[in-house]
Formats: sequence, C-alpha cells, structure tokens
Amino acid sequence: MNRAAGSNRPTPGRPRTPRLGRPPLVDRQSIVRAAIGVGFGAITMTAVAEHLGIKHSTLYRYFANRDELITAAVDLAVAEASWPEPEGDWRNVLNEHTWATFRLLDANPGLATQIGSLRIDSAAYGAVSHRAVTALLDLGFGAEEAILAHDLVHEQVLMFFTAGQRQGDAVGDIERTAELRRAMLEDALPDVDPRLRDALTHVVQGPPADWFARKLAVILDGIAAFAPS
Repeated sequence: MNRAAGSNRPTPGRPRTPRLGRPPLVDRQSIVRAAIGVGFGAITMTAVAEHLGIKHSTLYRYFANRDELITAAVDLAVAEASWPEPEGDWRNVLNEHTWATFRLLDANPGLATQIGSLRIDSAAYGAVSHRAVTALLDLGFGAEEAILAHDLVHEQVLMFFTAGQRQGDAVGDIERTAELRRAMLEDALPDVDPRLRDALTHVVQGPPADWFARKLAVILDGIAAFAPS
C-alpha cells in the first residue's frame, strides 16, 4: 500500500484529534456593528461577543469597557443617519433637525436612553447638535438663546422616546410608550373628567408621531417669543 495514501488514517489506539476551525475574524468596525445589531437597550460585552461568536475577552483588545463600546456604536449610528442641511429660517432648521433626531431614535431602540444617560460622549452626536446651534447663531440668535432653543426641542424628543423604554425591550421605545399608555387607558378613563375622555382616547390611540408633532409645534411657537425677527 502506498504509504502516503494511508498517512491520513488515524493511528490504531490513538484517538483522533478534531481539527479546530479558524477563529472568527473581528476588528473594531465589526464589533461596533455587532453592538448596534444587539440593540442599544441590550448591549453588554458578553452579548456582543456572543453575537460575533467570540470570547468576550477579545473585545477588550479594542474597547476598555462597555461605555466606550456604546459610545463608538452611537457615533456610527449618528454618522450613518440622514441629517438635513440647516437651511431656511430658524423654525425650519429646528423642525428638520428634530425630525431627523426622531427618525434616528425610532430606528435604534434604546439609543435615546444612552444619549440621555450622560455616561457617553458621542463626538458625532455632539457635532450634529453643534451644527444646529451654530445655524441659529447665523440666523441672528444670541448665543444663550441658540443653546436654549436647541435644548428645548432636543430634550423633548429624548423624553418622548424614553418615557416607556425598558431595558432589553424587543420593540422600539416609541412603540413601548404607546403600548403602555393604551394598556392603562381603560383603567384610567373612569377617573377622568367626562369632558376629557374622548380627547384622551383620541390622543392615546392615535399615532405617537402625530402627538409629538403637536408638542413640537407648541415648543417652536414658544421659541418664537425670543427668536430674532
């Protein structure tokens, strides 16, 4: 028998050693995308490692801790979002910026909580906010008034998404908020003034984005009180 042909046979009495597959290849970018895939409401080093099929200790070669990984994930999500050019009057600038933020948070459940936690410092998100504020300066706002105007709309959109958010939810923040309010509506109505029941039912059962649009309009009307004429 040809010796070479039989060289791959296991030696009698010696157990076969399984061949190990090539370990998954990862880099900083693939880890960040995996974190986004896990979801901002459920990011842990262990969850991201399991998503990639690697040991969680591997992640520490690229990120010192969970907050650093989350910050990188926020940066990537913000960088890949669609942001309008700050054009037109101040109301259009704030309106378009706010709705772009709304779409970003709606597409990434849990992101609003991460941004509002103040535990991360996203350079990309800061740059987007800074551009909106400086656009207001260019339109004649004073420095403090420009910051105030941005804060008013920014805080409203964050609160709108975090009101019903729970860690690890599979549904979006805005959907969770709507679900909670609808679930409570039936029990709450008997204690509500009869004059308010129809309106409250309409608000709670209607599209959340429609109610947010009304809130935003009121805030913008308020900003008009100190906006440059």
